[in-house]
Amino acid sequence: MKKLIFSSLIAVLLLSFCQNKAAAQVEDNTVYNFVSMENPPSYPGGMASFYKFLGENIKYPQQAKDDNIQGTVYISFMVEKDGSLNDLKVDRKLGGGTDEEAIRVLRLSKRWNPGMQNGKVVRVKYNIPVKFSIPSKKPNPKADSPVADRVGPVKEGKVYDLLSIENPPLYPGGIAKFYEFITENIKYPKSAIDAKVEGNVYVSFTIAEDGYLTDIKVNSKLGAGLDEEAIRVIKLSKRWMPGMHNGKPVRVKYNVPIKFKLPK
Repeated sequence: MKKLIFSSLIAVLLLSFCQNKAAAQVEDNTVYNFVSMENPPSYPGGMASFYKFLGENIKYPQQAKDDNIQGTVYISFMVEKDGSLNDLKVDRKLGGGTDEEAIRVLRLSKRWNPGMQNGKVVRVKYNIPVKFSIPSKKPNPKADSPVADRVGPVKEGKVYDLLSIENPPLYPGGIAKFYEFITENIKYPKSAIDAKVEGNVYVSFTIAEDGYLTDIKVNSKLGAGLDEEAIRVIKLSKRWMPGMHNGKPVRVKYNVPIKFKLPK
């Protein structure tokens, strides 16, 4: 009888161990969105180096030249834990062979610095625009690359997307420091505590050419005073290092989730 009980106990423990191991494996394979991470993946040398790599390796398809096809191919891919790129897909096509060319060159990419979340290396989904512009017939040293973004002079009031610029804006010390600043300054509203409201408030803002934050808005509300608190804290932010495009500071739209969790 004792042997039977002991064997049953061992079986239960083994089953529990296997279940926990399986759960850990599932958790380890969670795919994160790079926009909401503490430390998103990065290309060695930064995005400017990444777009330089694209510019040096893209070969403008003859069909696209013949049909005068220009524009942007939008690509998504997975940055794996070892920094390799996987699951490359064209999310928005341009045609004329440009979609296949964008994928071909991305497969040549160096390994990235993988994303980190809660001190662990994680898998991250990343999205980028790859721009194709038919080179001018006139010699132009700035137009050697078909991928280079030839937007010309920055127009006053133009706001760039985070993914479409060479050097995105940075909070002093990095995005982890930004979230540390938020955590240190957030005050959980009493109305939210009483109503037991918790979750994410999604906020967008524009980082101006001088690094100040403007046009701060709540895109996804929680209520109970949490939306107003998120805005209040964002307004306390230090000046950021502005985004740079074509060697000039530009206005850039940025999105962040602000997590509210009830104190225990």
